[in-house]
Amino acid sequence: MPQPIFYFSKISSWDKVTIGLYIILSIFLWHYFGNAANNKIQRDILFGYSIGTQFFLYFFNYKSLRNLSVYFFWVGIGILHLFIYLELKDVEMLQNVRGHSATGLRNTIILLFLFQVLRFVSAKTQGQELVCPSKGSRTDFFDERRVTILDFILFVVYIATTFLLLFKD
Repeated sequence: MPQPIFYFSKISSWDKVTIGLYIILSIFLWHYFGNAANNKIQRDILFGYSIGTQFFLYFFNYKSLRNLSVYFFWVGIGILHLFIYLELKDVEMLQNVRGHSATGLRNTIILLFLFQVLRFVSAKTQGQELVCPSKGSRTDFFDERRVTILDFILFVVYIATTFLLLFKD
């Protein structure tokens, strides 16, 4: 029997490791951000952290995000990112040429929601879960199922949305 599109299940070892590593990395970067010698380093850390989170979630945790137990943890991270964004958005020294360094933090929650919408579209149109196309392979990384043109199109939608939101104030 196929898994329903929305379900709760036990958090896997992979999820525990990725969540733990993400928390450790976040604490390290936050500490480094607070003690950075100059504003450029702070801007780079903030920009890399926010966009890195969003790419990490799609590229490496797309299968994990199917489990609502894991998904809601990441929604909590997205809410935390939103609060951090609200605190930092008016800090002038974090302004880049093409936007504010903290802008990516507000997008985490939006992109998590978009991911679920794309999953739903994939399930309803092709009858199978959304996967991430992998470079040089015709199968995805985790499910080892053949990647379809729709998977690729939905992937492009996610990436394009990530960048459009990043540079929109």
